[in-house]
Formats: sequence, structure tokens, C-alpha cells
Amino acid sequence: MHAKLLYAALLSLALAGTGPAQSPDDRGYSDPRFPGEAPLPANHLLDRVKTLEKRERELTRRLEQLPPLESKIAPSHQYFGYLSRQQPGSATNDAWAAWVDLSFFGKWTASVDGIALVPAYYPAFSAEENYGFPKRFRIEVFSHQAPEVPVTVADWTAMDFPDPGLHPVFFSFPPSDVQTVRLTVTRGATEGTSQFFAMDELMVFQQGNNVAPPAYQRLSASDSYEYPPYWKLQYLTNRKIHIGDYFHTAHDVDDFVQYFDPETLRAGHPQILIDLGAVRPVGRVELYPAILSGTPIPEFAFPLKYRVELLKQPDDDKAVLSRIVEDTLPSRMRWHALSSAKGRFVRITLLELPLRNERPVFAMGEIRVIGRQGGQVENFADGKKITTVHFPEDELADTGLLVDGFSNGRKIIQERLYIQQLAERKMVEQELAQTRERLLIARATRTSRLWMSGISGGTILFFALVFWIALQRTLRQKALLRLRQQIAADLHDDISSNLGTISMITQRLQQDASPSLVKQKLTEIGHLAQESFVSVKEIIWHMDSDIVYLSEMLDQIEKTARSILSCRVDCRFPTPKGIPIPARIRRNIMLLVKEVLYNCAKYAGARSMLIRADVRNAVLELSMKDDGCGFDPACATVADSESGRGLTNMKRRARLLGAGLDIHSAPGQGTEVTLKMPLK
Repeated sequence: MHAKLLYAALLSLALAGTGPAQSPDDRGYSDPRFPGEAPLPANHLLDRVKTLEKRERELTRRLEQLPPLESKIAPSHQYFGYLSRQQPGSATNDAWAAWVDLSFFGKWTASVDGIALVPAYYPAFSAEENYGFPKRFRIEVFSHQAPEVPVTVADWTAMDFPDPGLHPVFFSFPPSDVQTVRLTVTRGATEGTSQFFAMDELMVFQQGNNVAPPAYQRLSASDSYEYPPYWKLQYLTNRKIHIGDYFHTAHDVDDFVQYFDPETLRAGHPQILIDLGAVRPVGRVELYPAILSGTPIPEFAFPLKYRVELLKQPDDDKAVLSRIVEDTLPSRMRWHALSSAKGRFVRITLLELPLRNERPVFAMGEIRVIGRQGGQVENFADGKKITTVHFPEDELADTGLLVDGFSNGRKIIQERLYIQQLAERKMVEQELAQTRERLLIARATRTSRLWMSGISGGTILFFALVFWIALQRTLRQKALLRLRQQIAADLHDDISSNLGTISMITQRLQQDASPSLVKQKLTEIGHLAQESFVSVKEIIWHMDSDIVYLSEMLDQIEKTARSILSCRVDCRFPTPKGIPIPARIRRNIMLLVKEVLYNCAKYAGARSMLIRADVRNAVLELSMKDDGCGFDPACATVADSESGRGLTNMKRRARLLGAGLDIHSAPGQGTEVTLKMPLK
């Protein structure tokens, strides 16, 4: 796979930089790339791939619209075309020049506007390549007014002409007065130490029609290898070419097919009479055989013997021109020259028909009567009335199919257009091949870049993951450090302070052991021991709990209250689900709650404590109300926790929580502390 991509890359680069060279004097042949094509964007690979894919689709659609090149239509044993004699290899230095002249009779070729060269097809040489197409040549035309002054149509004597394969090559130029067409070859095809050139057909177009057939001109050449029925100078304009379904583009239309009974044929030979509407100068009659379904030979149902006549009146016994044809050579179009004779009716008499299933059959795709009217070449038979004689009346096929412009499911088009489309097909095929090579390279490059991007992205992701793990480890270590510092601070603030106070009380009792003092101090020691016990339990709870929800914190508040207070405790909590409480938040809440509970236990002398919690609009409202002795908040000393009952600490923790704190109390009326904190 990699080797194929590498080969495609090298080939695409080579094709991109070495398109077929063009002579500046060439007026007809163009580069395989379509003119006006915008350059492909090279700075954005995805856009390049999309542009190439779009171009590939356009070229594929255009190729489907062009007629196919169907070589090997002509029989493999005759009529290959013109072949020059071989020259020695020393003549390859352009000193040799072989020529062919085509000179027209009369002065009616004033609007010649195109010349085509059809490469020779020689099956013994190659089934895919042309035989002997010249490498360097020049095409010139001479007018009636200046028969000695050439006008160059194409000059490829300075560089080799791109190999056309089996496709025709077309050269167009402004309509000109032409008496003679000259093809001069300065370098032919090489064979061993010799060179030569060969050509299937030389076509000269006037108003879309080829006027080069023998009826209108004479041929001469510098030399010719004459070997009928294979090679002959006259075969250069005999209209027998290898390039397929002559003058057609695809359509789905039926052809005229008629079967006969022997009894019908005994009454006389079948005749087809075409009324041209008026007396016309008829140059030729074209007959297009139809392909009969299921037959191995395309022209199986074409008459074996027939007669073509031009009449001025349908009942004349004497025709203007009459010719009996007996030609078994398969061909996609039969040409019958009438030399511009004048007549109104064309009669075709079927003298001998082939048999299929023991029944005579006749199949015809189209009949065209070509002539000149007002300087224009026209088909006089197009859509005209047809009369038949000695045809079966009850089973007569639609005679309109003989002049509908279609044959073998294809529309008959001008010879010039057909040759141009075949020449264009070669260019489209070349560009399509180049586009597919470039597309292969672009896709391969895109794939490699995607792989590189994936590898780069994976590498970045890997290092980002390593960095994230290291960062999380660092953050965890910092969190553990903060936890240790917090535990140390809690132990210092709560446990150490309480133990120190117990030590001081013990020393004082040693100095003064009066019963009343002992009872008072033992009560204080009990409170301090209870506070220390609760603090140790909370420290353990904070350490064991990674994620704590509101319901768990409220349960812990209830346990703490029942551990600290000796009075009745009534808790009324909601059952919220899925509200996490961060460690810093719950620690400050618990410390504030403990401050309230310790004040109640130490100073209030309460018989009951009511703790309520509610969550409304993402706000936690926590209320703690006792029925103790109460106090006057206005007289509280903020700096002294013994007398101020820790109000300063509670307000400071409420500020840290971003919460509101309300304290309602009066002597003899108990105390209520309410905390309102947003749960964000």
C-alpha cells in the first residue's frame, strides 16, 4: 500500500509539471486541462481533497456524455488507411519530409473550418495503440485566390505532438476558402532503424460535414505503400474509420424493423420512396444499418443487395441516377454519392434480404439525403413523408423511424461534432487520470497528516494526563497537609485548651478543697471532658468522610447535640437528597453549632433544646432555640468568651460562610440562634 501511494505521489507530481507541450502556432489542439480551470488550493488539504473530488465527479459526468471510442469496428483484414514508405533511420534529424495533398474540384469550399486526423488502427500491431501516427507535422491550406501561398493551420515541427492513442485529433480555424489541404510530416513513427507514418482518415469539414470523400477531390502524395485491401492512398478519404458508432450520442429510441412473408416478396421487390418536397441537388444518400436484437452481427438485417435511385417523379421509369449495391462489408453507415444530381424522390429497392428464422427481414436505423441548399448542407429527408411498396400492410412498422434522426438508440449528429467529441474524450480521459492521481496523493497526504495529528494529539494527551496525575497528586498532598494543619489546629484549640483548663482546675483544687468549690470545678471538668470527647469524634468524622451530604451533616448535628446537652433535645430536619457540603463549609457550621450548644449547656440551664432545619430556594435555614435563662445581647462583652458567650466567634464563622446570623434572647425568655446560608 505504501509503495502504491509513493508511486502515485511521484507520478502525480510528474504529471502536474509536464502537461503536453503546445506549439504557439497551433490554433486547434489544446492542453488536456480544461481552459479557465481555477488552480487547486495548496494551503488547505481538506479543501484540496474536496475540490479534486468535485472535479472528478464533473469529469466523470462529462465522460458519460461523450460518445465512446469503439475501435475494431472496421474489419480486421482490410481498409487500414494510408501508409507511407519507410525511410532510413538517418532521416530522423528532420531532413525527411513526406507529404499528402488533398485538392478539391471547383470553388465551393469557401467555408472550410476544421480538419481532423484519425490515427490508423492496425490490429496486428496493437489493440490499444495507434499505428504510425506522425510525431512532428504541419498542416497547411491553400486558397483558390492564392494557390501558392500556404496558410498554416497547425505547426508541430518544433516539438513532438502528444500521442493521441486511437482518438482523432481535431484542428479548428476560421472559415476559409480552401482548394488544397497539405499534410507534411517531418518526423514519423520509428520502427527499428526506419521511420514512416500512417493515417486512417483525413477529414475536412465544411458546415459540420466531411467534404473529403473521393467524389469531391483528388489525392496525391510524396510516396505511398500500396497494398490493397490493407493500405492505399485512396483509403485516406474513404470514410471507413475504426472509431465506433458513427456520428451518434446515446438515446433510447427504436429503429425500423420489418419481417416479410415469401408471398409478399413474390409480388415484387419492396420499395421505400422518400418525397423531398421539391427538386433538390442531392449530394449523397446515407444509410444507417440497425442492430437487430439477438443477432451476432450488428448489420445482420441490412439488405444483401439493393438499389438507390434519384427520381424527379415517383412513377418515372427512368431515374436521374441509379445504382445497384451488392456489398457485404459490415459498416455502421453506408455512403452513396449522387454527385449533386437534382431530383425530388429517393427510391430504395430491396433486391435481396437476409433470412432470420426462415423469414426475410429488413432493419434500418436512418435514411439521410444530404445536399446543399442556399450554401448550407442539409438533410433533405429529415421528417419527410415515406411511401412503401410491397410491404405487408397489416404488419407495417412505423416508417417515421426511418427519418427521425436516430439509429441504434443514438442520435445522429454532425460528423464534425462527433469527431470533436471523440477528440475531447481523449483530453477528458487524460485530465480525469491526472485528477485521480492527484486525488490519490491528496488523500494519502491527508491520511498521513491525520495519523501524524493523531500521534501528536495522543502524545499531547499522554503528557497532559501525566501532568494532570502529577497535579492531582500535588493537590492531594497539599490537601493532606491542610488536613494535618487543621487537625493540629483543632487539637490545639479544643483538646489542648480543655486539658490545660483541667490542669489549672486541678491545681486550684489542691490549694482549696472546699466542698462547694470541688463540686463546681468537677462540673467544669465534666464539661471540658465532654467537649474534648465531642471534638475528637468530629475530627475522626471529618477525616473519615470524603463527600458529606446535607442529610449526613444534620445527623451529625443531632448526635453532637445529644452528646453535649443533658436536657431534652428535639430535632426537626427535612430529608434533602444529593446536596453535598464541602469540608470547609461543614467544619465552620459544626463549630458554630457547637458554640451554641456549649453556651446552652454551660449557662442557660435549659430543660429542652429545639433544633430545626429547612431548605428553601437553595438556602439552608438552621435554627437552635432553648428555654433557658437567656441573656441581654446588648450587654455582651464581645472580647470575652466567658461573659460574651462566644458571640464574636459565631459572627466571624457566619461571615466565613457568607451566611446571615440572627440571635434573639432576653433574660428569662431563652435564646434562639438562626443561621441562613446559601447552598451554592
